[in-house]
Amino acid sequence: MFKALMAKRGKRRSAKALSHALYGAVVARARDPRFYRDMGVPDTFDGRFEMMALHIYLLMGRLGDEKAPDETAQLLYDAFMDDMAAGLREAGVGDTIVPKRLRKMSRVFYGRAKAWDNACADKDPEAALSAVHLRNLFAGEEIKTGSASRLARYMRDEMTKLGAINLDDPKAQSKPFGAGP
Repeated sequence: MFKALMAKRGKRRSAKALSHALYGAVVARARDPRFYRDMGVPDTFDGRFEMMALHIYLLMGRLGDEKAPDETAQLLYDAFMDDMAAGLREAGVGDTIVPKRLRKMSRVFYGRAKAWDNACADKDPEAALSAVHLRNLFAGEEIKTGSASRLARYMRDEMTKLGAINLDDPKAQSKPFGAGP
């Protein structure tokens, strides 16, 4: 019984370490200036939230391919929400308002995830992803169609790259994404 308890504790610690490493990679990638400079993503709180959400989504999809993804994926999402809460507090949002904003962010994230899932299941996933980005990230600005298409292509490329990595490899944990946009 003691061995079983210790093994469970070790798995939890392992999932926590993996989620921490992956979250660090998400933050680094979401801050990549090429998204904002070259792809036209708005360099605002909302634009950065979208980039964070997109990369969390990509990793959660990859973790879904693992044998026991639930705990690591949940810890990754929790780190994301904790970071968003800290960011809101740093921006001067009061402690009584933060939980309301987090609920809204959570709804937005899961709404995006559902839209991305549906787009990926479409017969033309790249076009469908582009339409989702145009509607949600670029607020329907037709002038941003090229940016939305490049972001859709980037997502599809990253899904392919993430599918090929071994998440047991510490190097892959700290740099799970490809070369960048």
